[in-house]
Order: sequence, then C-alpha cells, then structure tokens
Amino acid sequence: MMLHLNADWRMIIFLSLLAIVVGASAPPSSADERLLLDWDQAVERLRITDLQGEDITELTQPRQEQGRISVAVPESRPFVIKGDEIETLRVSSDEPLILPNGLVIPSPSPDTEVADQGGEGPSPLTAAWLRLTLAASPIPAVWNPVSGAYHTELSFGLRPSEERLITELELEHPVEVRIRLRGLTIQESLPPLRIDRPGLAHEQTLRLSFLPSTPNPTLEVRSTISDVNLELEVLPRLELRPASRRVLGLGLENVEVTLVRVAPHGMPLPAEQPTDVALTLDGGGRLETGAAHFAPGQATTSFSLRSSGLAPITVNAFTGSLSSETVIQQQLPWGPILAALVGGALGGYGRRFIKGARQALTRRRLVEGLLVASIAYVAGVLGVGYLGLPGVVVATEAGAFLTGALTGFIGVNVLETLSSAGHRRSH
Repeated sequence: MMLHLNADWRMIIFLSLLAIVVGASAPPSSADERLLLDWDQAVERLRITDLQGEDITELTQPRQEQGRISVAVPESRPFVIKGDEIETLRVSSDEPLILPNGLVIPSPSPDTEVADQGGEGPSPLTAAWLRLTLAASPIPAVWNPVSGAYHTELSFGLRPSEERLITELELEHPVEVRIRLRGLTIQESLPPLRIDRPGLAHEQTLRLSFLPSTPNPTLEVRSTISDVNLELEVLPRLELRPASRRVLGLGLENVEVTLVRVAPHGMPLPAEQPTDVALTLDGGGRLETGAAHFAPGQATTSFSLRSSGLAPITVNAFTGSLSSETVIQQQLPWGPILAALVGGALGGYGRRFIKGARQALTRRRLVEGLLVASIAYVAGVLGVGYLGLPGVVVATEAGAFLTGALTGFIGVNVLETLSSAGHRRSH
C-alpha cells in the first residue's frame, strides 16, 4: 500500500515539473496580450466576430476592467465588436455623432525597444479602435417648398481612438455602409457608401430629399462595423393653398388663400398657443383681409388677396422658424376685353334701328361703339380697383359684354347728338 502511494506521488511530482518546464519554454501567445477599449455595454451583450463574420467571442475572452472592456487579441487580426441588440438614436443636432460598435485593428507598437534592439521577444501590441461617425446638416431637416420635400446631407466617416492614427491606418477592406428606409420616401435611391480610410478627407456624403410618412422617419444603417437605427428630427411646415393658381389681373379678381400648419408626415398640426402670421406680397396684389393668425387648437387660417397689375404674385408667410411661399399668376382678361368690344360694336350697330337714323353711318357707328366700349371697360376696371364696384361688371364675359353693349349704344347716341348740335350751330 505504501509503495503504491509513493508511485502516485512520484508521478504527480513528475507531471508538475514537466508542466513548469514546458510553460517556461513555450513562447507567449498573442492572445495573452489584452487591449482596453472604451465601451459602455455589459460584456454579456457583446458579440465579437472576425471580418468574415465568424464568432470569436470565446477566443477574445472579453471582460470588464475599470469601466472599460478588456479583450484578448487573437493572432493580431482585426475583429468587429457589436452589441447583441440594434440601438436606436435620434439625430437632433449637427454635431458629429459616434455610432455604436466598432472595429479593432491590432498592430505592433511603434515605440518598441525590443524590435529596435533585435530582441527575440514578441512586440507589444497597440490597437486602433475605429468607430463609424455621422454628421447631418441641416438638422432638424428643413422643408423646401420649391422641390416639395425635406432636405438634409448625411456625412459618414471613420474616427480612430487616437488622432495620430488617421494618417497611419490603411484598411485592407473598405467599410461599406448601406441605408434602408423606414417611415419615409425618397426621390432617388441611395447607393451604398464605401469608406476606405479614417479622417475628414475620406468621409462619404449623400444628399437626402425625402417625405416622412410617419412621425418618426428612421434610417436603418447597416455596415461592416456598426448597425444602428437613426431617427431624423424634422421641422413641421406651413403650406399656402390658394383656391386658384391663376387670377385675372388689373384688380379684377380676388382669391382666397388657406394657410395650414402641417406635421412632417402630412397631418394637420394644431397650434398650441395663439400664433400670428406675417404675410408679404411681391410682384403685385394686395391683401383684402387683415393679418392671419392661428388660434389655440387651430391648424388652418385663411386670408383674401386681390390682384393688381399683371406680374406674378409671390405670397410669403412666416411664423417663428416656419415659412411658406407660393406664386399666383395674374393674366390679362382677354375674354372680358373681347366680350366688351363685341358688345360695344353691337351697341353701336343697334343705333341704326332707331327711327330717323341715317343708314350710311353704320360703319362709323361700329367704330364709335368699339371706342366707347373700350373707354367704358377701362373705367370699369378702375372702378373695381378703386371705387369698390362689383367685379362682375367687367371681370366676366357676360358682364363685360353687357357693359360694352350699353355704353356702345348710349355712347353712339350721345356722339351723334353732339355732332348734330355742333353742325346746327355752325350754320
């Protein structure tokens, strides 16, 4: 029994000595080198993969140290660290945003005395901790009334853990960024972006023109090193909705314009408090009503304007940071003018049917009727604009025809009466 126990002890001692000798002579593994990375998630929520997508979480042995993440560096090859859930961030300012997750690129330290002295020991390791960044401008996104869409520019780049690494790092494979849309439509498709180096000069920018269809338009950013959902902050807008885009010029017609507060996704947005609206008109026209304003709980208001001249009327509305613009075309009232001239000619021609009228003056009466109707029409236009006469008098074909016919008939009679009186006095 004693001999058996002694043999066992000798075997245990031999194996222990063998392990010590082998451990002392074996070269240290690169996995023994550990890197500290700034990371605010729990270790249990990390997923670490190589660039081919193979999970190497167990190989890197992540653990938390002093509020940071410590990982082993397997074979000095790059690897990607991501959380197990996709975060949602709100983009609400134009400050650059560092997106979650990142790429670790281990490399030998440039300050390696061992390498300089030709020593046989392994080189210490450093690491570039690359993060994907986003800068959006303008943000909140603003409404462009000309294109009928919201606009902003998105710039994606790479930021290393140290500024000195910007010029030193070269990526073996570019970081590819793809964007999917949720709750918004765009005017053009978004191509994938490829970023091959860190630094401002290598950022990739795309212009986004979009219309939200939900209160929270979201960009689903999927890339080699970072997956994140980005909610874009978008300003509400004002919309000017005239009853007609064309009006008769020269003050002959007025138009009702409705002003609507609209949420980014197109739904009416009631005002929370009394809100005054500043209105300006360029090119012609004048306001028929006072200043517009939104009452609390009201999403619409309206005002009336009358044409003036023939130039296009540019209507601008302002309230706070919101503005809107629309253009109303003024057109020459060709229809009423022709109707007035035809009426004047017929009125002058009708003078020949009065008893005792000389038939030889028919052509003259037509010309006189046209002349009197023209003068009467201009007087009618001025009367509508400055004397408050009903616009139907000269703004419609029927009213202009009746005005021309009456003034042509009466005017010709007056002219002939004056001509006869003058002729008798001359004799």
